[in-house]
Amino acid sequence: MIYRFALFTTVMSFLLIIAGGLVTSTGSGLSVPDWPLSYGTLFPPMVGGIRFEHTHRMIAGMVGLLTLILAIWLFVTEPRRSVRWLGIGAFGLIVLQALLGGLTVLWQLPPAVSVLHACLGQTFFATMVVLTMTLSPGWMAKIAYSPTSFPSARLPILTTTVLYAQLILGAILRHTGSGLGYHLSGALAVVGCVILLALSTHQHPHFKPNVRLLEKLLGTQLILGGLTFFRRGAVLISTAHVAVGALLLSACASLTVRVLRSRGLRPLSIYLELTKPRLTSLAVFMALGGFLLGCVGSIDPWKLFAAVLGTLLVGGGAGALNQVLEQDADAKMQRTRARPLPSGRIDPDSALAFGVILCVTGLLVLTFGTNPLAGSLAVFTLGSYLFLYTPMKRRSALCTLVGAIPGATPPLIGWAASHGSLSLEAWLLFAILFLWQLPHFLAIAWNFRQDYERAGFKMLPVLDPAGGLTFRQITLYCLALVPVSLLPCALGFAGWVYFLGALVSSLVFLSVGLLTARVRSADSARRLFLVSLLYLPSLMMTMTLDRVIS
Repeated sequence: MIYRFALFTTVMSFLLIIAGGLVTSTGSGLSVPDWPLSYGTLFPPMVGGIRFEHTHRMIAGMVGLLTLILAIWLFVTEPRRSVRWLGIGAFGLIVLQALLGGLTVLWQLPPAVSVLHACLGQTFFATMVVLTMTLSPGWMAKIAYSPTSFPSARLPILTTTVLYAQLILGAILRHTGSGLGYHLSGALAVVGCVILLALSTHQHPHFKPNVRLLEKLLGTQLILGGLTFFRRGAVLISTAHVAVGALLLSACASLTVRVLRSRGLRPLSIYLELTKPRLTSLAVFMALGGFLLGCVGSIDPWKLFAAVLGTLLVGGGAGALNQVLEQDADAKMQRTRARPLPSGRIDPDSALAFGVILCVTGLLVLTFGTNPLAGSLAVFTLGSYLFLYTPMKRRSALCTLVGAIPGATPPLIGWAASHGSLSLEAWLLFAILFLWQLPHFLAIAWNFRQDYERAGFKMLPVLDPAGGLTFRQITLYCLALVPVSLLPCALGFAGWVYFLGALVSSLVFLSVGLLTARVRSADSARRLFLVSLLYLPSLMMTMTLDRVIS
């Protein structure tokens, strides 16, 4: 019974995709000036663009209600926790999509928000297709699989990622009229991925129907894309292009889930652990601070959302890829041997694919949701973290200085996302975060120096077992933070509120650093680490408060 209800909800979701495509194809967006009602009523005159926009709203309302019922039904009766959360996630997506659509009408938000609205619609439909599949009798039968007979999950995941990126590019082209070259390049990438997928599953008949469906949908989509280009203004053709794109993404996502199931699905907590959530949260916090401090005039809610989401995805992806590169070293260290890869809770291919998906999606969100400068800074951060800092840890004690560079770029990303350029203020934030990281990390490295030595990492505390040079550097960097943290005031970028907050915080940090250098114990190093965790948020909040007051 619940499977049939889910199937009906999915069919209605597809009708919602078609209705949304008709709205954009006919240029009927914003035909109705209010929301959630249309001209203050549920039954406005169905003329002109109103009939498309209002029909879209009515179908969206029905789908929202159906999804709510399904989510509650699953929460009460479904024994599988992952399926329950999938239903809750689907409801969250449809609510978020409705809010974005409504706010776009009420606040006249920029086209970028409409792009996100369209992408969420595709994501919601794919989620409903996967959810319905997991409730189907065939899935519930739990057909016996031979794990050795199935291909790697890497290619299906990559194909789904490329398809989703192509849908983002298509939404950008549809709503802004720009990016045709990128969209054509994306089409070639999708064709290549589907061809490779077909070749990889040639010896696996269980997946052949899924791949054949992908091939037919892709062929249809390419034809519709060509017709859309050469017959611009053809409403039915362009709408069909959107609808088949949704089917293509959903078919590929379903195939990916089936392959993952055949290889053994893993709890979501494992993937969360791969993202290094504490480190990623700090990066997001600093990017948010940079965004708010870099704002000129009113805050653009779409750019704020894109900056936070993009930094979150790139940071999480970087954490996963770092663990892939260092899985052998992590297995040797007491503090990291329980991570997903060395503990065997996930295979390297899945972790690699997960990291690539997060990074690519995050870079696209930053580049197209904010501006290319923010995206370029994220590319630099990712590249220097993975390909400079990570390998250098095995070669030189200078790795700490090198690693502090990508670690200090999140506020630059946030500043660039809101301001569009990098001013001296942004570089001051970079300098403060750069200097802060050094005593922060050296305190960690001192307490785990034996672990780092077992892993073959040439950290300064490993090469300096007596600690003389290590603690002199801790003192030097804490001391340097005092004048650097006050530079915003000296240059006229901040007022007395920030001056007092920065002075007190920096002097406290320096005093703890001096005490740590004198005692040189594990407890004192841990105390310095904890104080460093408090120092940075207090400095950023004081700077933001100063900006608000002034």
